[in-house]
Amino acid sequence: MPCPPVARRHLLAAAALQALGLRGAFAASESYPDRPLRLIVGFPAGGSADQSARRLADQLGRQLGKSVVVDNRPGASGNIAAAAAARSAPDGYTLFYGSNATHAMNVSLYPRLDYDPVKDFAPIALDGKVYNVLCVHPDFAATDLQGLVALTRKAPDSIPVATPGNATSGHLSLVLMQQAASVRFVHVPYKGSAPAATDVLGGQVPALFDNVAGTLAHIRAGKLRPLAVTARQRLPLLPDVPTFEELGLRGCEVAAWGALWAPAGTPPAILQRLNVEMNRALATPAVADRMRELSVEPQGGSAEALATFASEETLRWRDVIRKAGIHLD
Repeated sequence: MPCPPVARRHLLAAAALQALGLRGAFAASESYPDRPLRLIVGFPAGGSADQSARRLADQLGRQLGKSVVVDNRPGASGNIAAAAAARSAPDGYTLFYGSNATHAMNVSLYPRLDYDPVKDFAPIALDGKVYNVLCVHPDFAATDLQGLVALTRKAPDSIPVATPGNATSGHLSLVLMQQAASVRFVHVPYKGSAPAATDVLGGQVPALFDNVAGTLAHIRAGKLRPLAVTARQRLPLLPDVPTFEELGLRGCEVAAWGALWAPAGTPPAILQRLNVEMNRALATPAVADRMRELSVEPQGGSAEALATFASEETLRWRDVIRKAGIHLD
């Protein structure tokens, strides 16, 4: 059936407008960036996550030829920063260093979020993963995971385990370990890694579940004894420490992770450029080596892979969090 003249004119006009829009987007991407970028980070300055974000910002700035300025907005497990990023102009000049908290866990932990981790963001690429390690004080009676589990089975709810706080990666690792081993510890949440480690080092609490970045120096100094890591394979930084799966506890793989996102609606050509530059940065030996020094395993990959990974993480942690009855206000 022939297209009526009026309808045909509308179609031609729409096609012309679309072509102009595409040409404008490509033109914008060719000149991008022409000014400094801002990277919003939901963690305080100086911490391991902030260091990862600053390392990425520095390398991207070198490659893009424009500085990438870190904007720290800590609080509410990254929710404050995520909401600010979601409301930013989708022009490629505001980026967000998201995490397993902002893009997988918080939606199940908080009754309400001021952003939608899926609808309000465009994925760019996964940056890195940091795994957790279960440690005990060197003077503690149990010298391996089997011994610790045996002690706990004899006396449930009697052995305290410190973590950096409620709903942190360390806390959720403890939850999974308890489920896998059918045991119950006493969870002792702290306000951060430093105070948790301090009390374990001082002997006030016998065990600690935290990320490798926060424990490695103490392990190397002989002040903490590592029992198992939450990675799928042994970590290069701790080659003598077995995984939980090696020791018969399945389903305990846990990693805190960081990723680069942009506000939804950012031009596809700019998103593609940022993905290419980020993968290039992660493949730079100096960057990858520095990440591993900070106990971070470089990742990279496509935007689609990040979206799939974040979706899988969201579903996984939703079930774990609901089953454990964990929530934050």
